[in-house]
Amino acid sequence: MVQLLTIVASFIFALSAGCASSQGFDRTVMNEVLHVEPAPIPESQPLASHGVHLSTPFRLGVFFVHHDFPHRQSVRAVEWAARDRDQLLRELAPLQDTHVLQDAFVLMDATLRGEDISGIRQSGARYGVDVVLIVDGVAAVDRYNNSFAWLYPTLIGAYLAPGTESDTLVMITGNLWAVRSEWHAPIQTVEGTSKLVGSAVLVEDIAALQEAKRHAIQALGQRIVDRFPHWIQELPPPAPHSR
Repeated sequence: MVQLLTIVASFIFALSAGCASSQGFDRTVMNEVLHVEPAPIPESQPLASHGVHLSTPFRLGVFFVHHDFPHRQSVRAVEWAARDRDQLLRELAPLQDTHVLQDAFVLMDATLRGEDISGIRQSGARYGVDVVLIVDGVAAVDRYNNSFAWLYPTLIGAYLAPGTESDTLVMITGNLWAVRSEWHAPIQTVEGTSKLVGSAVLVEDIAALQEAKRHAIQALGQRIVDRFPHWIQELPPPAPHSR
């Protein structure tokens, strides 16, 4: 029993020593991964009114980019779950309420890569959409100890002492392209953050990452809802769709 307690205590001590101080986030590396940077174009001039009335609202297809690279301390891939896709569609719902969008749905095509904008637009055209929103993202975790970590060598302290902090950052870009023309909006970049504080044994980075991702998706949805009416004057008229 004593030997088991010694092993557990040694494991906890090694765990706490491995994340002794905050390293911060390397936004430069994260921006390099999100390398979707088309030539800058000026922002649209705001319309005189947000009350846009269209005889034929636009159809929007949303494509979520999947990355496949090993997790590193400075950057890791964002995994898009069904709840994330559903959340963004809910965030965009006000554009349907104001009849700017007829509908919005997710484009599912595992063969497409995020940099293949032409392929994504062609996929959107096959589904009859007018505009595609390409959503990409990366994340980072900064896990470190605070002043309560000195209690970790004790078994009780390892479970009860709030000595570990997990700061997370999720960076998301939204890249909006017309399907039937070369029009595209400036890339929208948003961030979501989260912090969890607790014992080294109980603090889970994945929970903090999910919360940060939720905040980032909410921010992206709000950004698109706010600016999409401003961009309408630059878009070609939506194709007539059956309702």
